[in-house]
Amino acid sequence: TGTTESEPKWPESHPWQQRQIVLPLIHDGVVIGLLVTVREGRPWNQGEKNQIQQVAHTIAIACILDQRSQWLKEQFQQQQKLQAQQYDIIHDILHQLKSPLTALRTFGKLLLKRLLPEDKSWNIANSILREGDRLRELIEQIDDTVEVGEEILSISGQSEYPQTTTKNDNVIDYYTEANKEFKSLPLLPESNFLESVSVEDILEPLLVSAKAIADERHIDLEVDFPENLPIVQANNKALREVLSNIIDNALKYTPAGGNIYIKLTTSAPQTDDYQSVKNEIEGMLAIAISDTGYGIPAQDLEHLFERNYRGEKAKTDIPGTGLGLAIALDLIHIMKGKIQVYSPVVPQWLSHDLQQQNAIINSGTTVVLWLQVLN
Repeated sequence: TGTTESEPKWPESHPWQQRQIVLPLIHDGVVIGLLVTVREGRPWNQGEKNQIQQVAHTIAIACILDQRSQWLKEQFQQQQKLQAQQYDIIHDILHQLKSPLTALRTFGKLLLKRLLPEDKSWNIANSILREGDRLRELIEQIDDTVEVGEEILSISGQSEYPQTTTKNDNVIDYYTEANKEFKSLPLLPESNFLESVSVEDILEPLLVSAKAIADERHIDLEVDFPENLPIVQANNKALREVLSNIIDNALKYTPAGGNIYIKLTTSAPQTDDYQSVKNEIEGMLAIAISDTGYGIPAQDLEHLFERNYRGEKAKTDIPGTGLGLAIALDLIHIMKGKIQVYSPVVPQWLSHDLQQQNAIINSGTTVVLWLQVLN
């Protein structure tokens, strides 16, 4: 490039002008700068002038390459950001698949225990369990694949920009075009998703599977449903996902012989922080899910809603991704609700009998969801 421009004419001039050369930096007929060269002593001869002309061509090309490099760097960073967001969405969806899959596998195990091998339904129940195991393996493979992609993205992100060259000035905006084709996977609902929701209708089917899992693990699960529960402002799918995640956590981190207590009320108990949150929770329905499990270390409480954060739990054999509460927080905020997490468990959210049994409680967890009641 730059070789089509005509050679400059060097008019006769004063001595001081002969010691100074000003050349335009031209690329594709567009002036992108100036090259000014000056020296003392003697004028430039013709050979030197020709060399300076070549230098001007080279600098013009270098300027264009630098601009392209900056453009590619920006496009590369945008693509990295997009890929990271897509990986987060895939992780969320995989996490959402695990809870119903666990319930299905538990139902399959319970059916196998209740059926004799000669029963015609035994093979059906065994198939449910077998296919559930297969689906779990597929989900784990997808999860592993996504993690490999994240590692590659992380390594490539350490480079300042991709080592890409092009011979065409009119470079196709590849990343932008690709982004249009790569539609986001819908995890969070749209902005207009709020609706009238019956919490009882959402909880009842969740509790069927939760009780089955609790029975298998020898955990006592109790529910306190007052009569005439009010309708709340929420979203059926979003609230189901939130409750499923929190109940699943309670089941995972409560050992055999432990208790899980779910309480729904519009009258908040007089907890230690009641006065500080009184105005925020006025006119809201509380769904409190408490367990007498292992609890959450104090140093982990402030990080609970960070994606992929597991803290001390990562050192245990209990499986988890650190996504459940992060997803719950996002959905609760969109539903204009509030979420609180306490550890040790808050006694006021337990039944009277459990309070008596656990007079001094130094473990366990209470998660309270607050949802707007519709008049």
